[in-house]
Amino acid sequence: MAGIVAIGHVGVRTSDLAKLTAFYRDVVGLRLTVAYAGVVSIFEVGDVDLFLEPGRRGDLAFDLAADDVDAYRGRLVDAGVECGSPKSSRTTGHRSFTFADPDGNVVTVTNAHPRMQAGPSRGRSRSRRPGAR
Repeated sequence: MAGIVAIGHVGVRTSDLAKLTAFYRDVVGLRLTVAYAGVVSIFEVGDVDLFLEPGRRGDLAFDLAADDVDAYRGRLVDAGVECGSPKSSRTTGHRSFTFADPDGNVVTVTNAHPRMQAGPSRGRSRSRRPGAR
């Protein structure tokens, strides 16, 4: 039976593409893989692409998996980003915190990501993804 097996990308609309691109590249530390000025910025984050596109700002929330949640939070705080207090799940022990990007999109940083429990990277191959260019 056919079903959804992964998220292909997360799209974020922004009123200032250059500003949000710089934030995710320089402050958050994501790797920018494609940039068309004024059109789209694409970051590869594990098996998911983050698309930043011009448009009306929306209320979007998504999560990023970090290898050390507390150290990563410290990095963002040092860069001037206001972050929520770290939280731990009583049942699983997973750690997480939230912050907002310059457009107000809420991002959760967590160590509770399925790929993190699966062990080393699976060696992503973009050519095997449907619709990959």
